[in-house]
Amino acid sequence: MTEVLTITGLVRRFGGVTALAGVDLQLEKGQTRALIGPNGSGKSTLINCVSAVDQWDEGAIVVDGVPVRGRNSVAAARRGIARTFQTLRLFDDMTVLENVMVAMHHQRGYGVFSSVVLLPGYRRAETRMRARAQELLDRVGVGADADRVAGTLPYGHRRLVEIARALALDPSLLLLDEPAAGMNDTETRRLAELVSSLGDDDGLSILVVEHNMDFVASVASQVTVLDNGRIIAEGTPAEVREHPEVLQAYLGSGDIA
Repeated sequence: MTEVLTITGLVRRFGGVTALAGVDLQLEKGQTRALIGPNGSGKSTLINCVSAVDQWDEGAIVVDGVPVRGRNSVAAARRGIARTFQTLRLFDDMTVLENVMVAMHHQRGYGVFSSVVLLPGYRRAETRMRARAQELLDRVGVGADADRVAGTLPYGHRRLVEIARALALDPSLLLLDEPAAGMNDTETRRLAELVSSLGDDDGLSILVVEHNMDFVASVASQVTVLDNGRIIAEGTPAEVREHPEVLQAYLGSGDIA
């Protein structure tokens, strides 16, 4: 199968602390891979590097055959890399629909002058983007909330809006940083169904950082386990649950139970 993401020898240091110590990872087209590990193991650092939010010290990241350059997240997004964050980053005073449309600015197809004088090209582009934003909100299950102010939504719905906004970039690679955090059991099940369908039906490649192992087992075909910036295990969810180094890394945490 075609590799969408290839990470080779990735090293990231923060002063005297090595957050990533030579990580190698591959993600195939349409595959969902989970990245797990104790707090401080390097998971979010890895996601930040792949999405070009952060720079790294050694190694290479290639997406769809093109190298990623650190600290150039706008270019990364234009090349098909989209992500969500641990902490929600919605515009709380804008409507849900507007939050998704914001992510489409690179597709607008009109200039500033057209938007100021409301030329036909502007109106057509706005109509197209509104329709696409509504389609994505329907896709993630919050279409009925389109006209609500984002800050008034329940937490679980806001998480789904953030995913819709990431999908508005038309990515080939979707990075989800603890998407189930703060969700109840019902919301987590619905989120798992959505993530699974994005891989199975839409052919997206997804790298998901998550602590909830039930969620991981329901969405990911492969799991990579980080500890102290190094990969200590890879395999199916069932395999990593029984891996002795994984059990040792999580000993007493309860996260891998």
